[in-house]
Amino acid sequence: MDMYKSIAYNTDKYNFSDLVENLFSVPGLSFLHKETTEKYPELFKIGADSTTVFHKKFYDKYRAGWPEFEQVYENFIKEIIAKYIFLGESFVYQKFPTFRVHLPGNVAVGAFHNDSEFGHPDGEVNFIVPLTSAKDTASVWVESEEGKKDFSPMRMLEGEFILFNGNKLTHGNKVNLTNKTRVSIDF
Repeated sequence: MDMYKSIAYNTDKYNFSDLVENLFSVPGLSFLHKETTEKYPELFKIGADSTTVFHKKFYDKYRAGWPEFEQVYENFIKEIIAKYIFLGESFVYQKFPTFRVHLPGNVAVGAFHNDSEFGHPDGEVNFIVPLTSAKDTASVWVESEEGKKDFSPMRMLEGEFILFNGNKLTHGNKVNLTNKTRVSIDF
């Protein structure tokens, strides 16, 4: 497999962005950082990279019950991920995706890593669903081959999901030097 692959999907049917925009009452997620007075001057570290007011609101909604989002996610897994990636084989998947917010002036994940460092099993496949398009320092950076450390940014477009071997390929974020927030989910 190449370092990653982007695959288009129907955003009307799998309307992740609409659901999250409605949660935050914003017309677009790229400027989500303007919707709070909270400041995050310190770069996020592992363990503290999902503690923003945005993460709290997203996960609180999930824990309280968010059937609209859960149904779209389940359908996406069963109708898209299974069809294009696993070709009829059985598989397990993350019950609810991880929410990522890459604020200007910060990182979305506390350190460059590969998921095997956290005990993830061999054969695991990673997916990112951008809810905003992102490039350059607002994107996820990934090495081209395991251990090569030649990081480059993924081309992240809303309406596409990304498939990559994050279990073996080291990936992470640079400080977002754009004036836009990147929002994505991954599993």
